Amino acid sequence: MSRKIYKLCLVRGFTEAYHQLSEEGKQSIWNEVESAMKKADSKMVTPYYNCRWSNEQYQTFFIIEYPDADAAIADATHMENANWHRYINAETILAYDGGMETANT
Repeated sequence: MSRKIYKLCLVRGFTEAYHQLSEEGKQSIWNEVESAMKKADSKMVTPYYNCRWSNEQYQTFFIIEYPDADAAIADATHMENANWHRYINAETILAYDGGMETANT
């Protein structure tokens, strides 16, 4: 059975390499992100939430929905190939919608 996968993205901020990009270079990076999301048939299910005011660790967070685990893996592979990690400091957590009742099974 295929399950939707949700990725919580906790963004600390952009790296110096990102800030040194031209505006065209930054736009190219965001075009890569959009392309990866389309290829993975994923979608943003939340807006970008500003959370810097409430902690010292994260600037923003958001959630992405994937149709299944294979799509989440494909998206991660695409982002790795695009060297996205050079431009952002972030952590992600993958989960599926199952509630606490399925956590113990």
